[in-house]
Amino acid sequence: MLIDYSERINIKNLNILFSLSDFAQSLEDISVIRMNQTHSNQSIFLNQFSKQYEYSDGIFSSNNQLILEVSVADCMPIFFADKNKNFFGVVHAGWKGLAEGIIENSIELLINEGFRLDSVKVLIGPSIRQDNFEVKNDVADLFDDRFSTLKDGKIFLSLQKIAMSKLNAYNIHDVMDIEECTYNTPAYYSYRRNKTEKRMKGRIYWDE
Repeated sequence: MLIDYSERINIKNLNILFSLSDFAQSLEDISVIRMNQTHSNQSIFLNQFSKQYEYSDGIFSSNNQLILEVSVADCMPIFFADKNKNFFGVVHAGWKGLAEGIIENSIELLINEGFRLDSVKVLIGPSIRQDNFEVKNDVADLFDDRFSTLKDGKIFLSLQKIAMSKLNAYNIHDVMDIEECTYNTPAYYSYRRNKTEKRMKGRIYWDE
């Protein structure tokens, strides 16, 4: 099953695809870069190929020959792309990464690399939504109260609202939230729903 979100971000020649299994062989070439995701706050910028980068949950590049891949099963895949094709990237963000600053570190990485943010677009892909993301006080207390709701004595947290707030703090407002819940969509993998070890794979890359 291949899901194409390219039109949702609407940048010419930019592709954002998701697969519930391995990508077709035509997309499985030496230009695919994967992360060894650990729910960290670490992002890297690279322009040369390597099969996998350890201890990283964000990856960015200005090399339009590369394909960047993320794996998720409830956490947010957050895709970044500069409309002028100066850089692109993807971040894997759950509550832990958000609390520890994965979004802030990723944006600071781009700034330190000398990139402007006034032409960046962001897409938040399929992820668990607030109605299904129950947390305890120890997690809820890491974030402002406006990101949580209380229902029947249970706390529910919005990862997407937290991410949007962090992006907006850097004047990044061109953000598209797909608004698809991994927990509520039977075809999607959701760790919260059934403790699956399977992961959806998302890719961002350019057609030249």
